Amino acid sequence: MDYHLPNATDAESPLKPAELQVLRSQFEEEGEYAGTQTKFNYAWGLIKSNVRGEQQEGVRMLSEICINSPERRRECIYYLALGHYKLGNYAEARRQNDSLLSSEPNNMQADSLRSLIDDKVAKEGLVGVAILSGIAIAAGVVGGIILKGARRR
Repeated sequence: MDYHLPNATDAESPLKPAELQVLRSQFEEEGEYAGTQTKFNYAWGLIKSNVRGEQQEGVRMLSEICINSPERRRECIYYLALGHYKLGNYAEARRQNDSLLSSEPNNMQADSLRSLIDDKVAKEGLVGVAILSGIAIAAGVVGGIILKGARRR
C-alpha cells in the first residue's frame, strides 16, 4: 500500500473555515457511525488548523484511528508527528516521525518533517540560550547595582 503523503510544510497552511466546516459537518452528521475515512479527514483538517484546541483534538482523533485501524497506521503516524510538531511537542513529533522513518528510511515527506523538527528545536534552543543569557546579564547588572549601593553605605 503506497499512499502519497504531502510535504510537511503543507501542515502550515490551514484549511479555509468553510472547508473545515464541511469536514466537521460530515463528521457530525455521521455521528457515532462515522467511518474511519470521515474521522481521518476531520482530524487532518483539525491538525492543519492554527487553533491549538483544534490541533489537540485532531491529534486525539488520529491516536484513536491509529489504534483502531492498523491499516491507516502509516498515515496516522505521519499526521500525528505533524500535529505534535504544530503543538510544539517536538520530542513526540520526532518520536513519531522516527518511527515512520525506521520502516521507510527513504520517505521524503518524513525526511522533510525531520528537517522541520530539527530546525525548530535548534531555533528554539538558540532563543532559550539568548533568554538565559539576557537573564544572567540582567542579574549581573542588578547584583552590581546592589553591591555598589552597599559599598557606598
